Amino acid sequence: MTRYAVIGGVLVVLAWGWLSAFSWFDALALCRVHLDVDLLEGDRASIKQAIALVRREDPPAYRDLCNWVDRIQEERECRAGDPQANPRFRGAVVPIEWLEPAQRRAREAAACYVRGSRIVVMRRAREGENPATLLRERAEAVKRTAGYSRMFWTDAPR
Repeated sequence: MTRYAVIGGVLVVLAWGWLSAFSWFDALALCRVHLDVDLLEGDRASIKQAIALVRREDPPAYRDLCNWVDRIQEERECRAGDPQANPRFRGAVVPIEWLEPAQRRAREAAACYVRGSRIVVMRRAREGENPATLLRERAEAVKRTAGYSRMFWTDAPR
């Protein structure tokens, strides 16, 4: 019996480690959000810190995040971040001068919601960006985009 308990404990620890390494996992709130970042350039830790800040400061926004967002991707800028999109279009380079002002602002945003999905795209941190400012900016972006996702799926504003 003790051997099975030890094996079970090891499996639980391995599963917990796997979930914590590649996603935000909160067992008490039954919350799992996959974090998809670039292996070499990505910053998974700051996204986790932003989610923790939202959990502490704004419980309704945290519930929206847990219920209506499945994945947070980190990319250079907010563009068609849906992993199901045709890769030809996702990686297409369009000079920023060709874009309308609203599209320019969207690309520069801290995060954007991929409408019709449960995916949020976070802008990658820029060179020399203040970590405290980045954390606050990402926390506000998580709240905003989680609300967008909830509004899309429930057709109800808060």
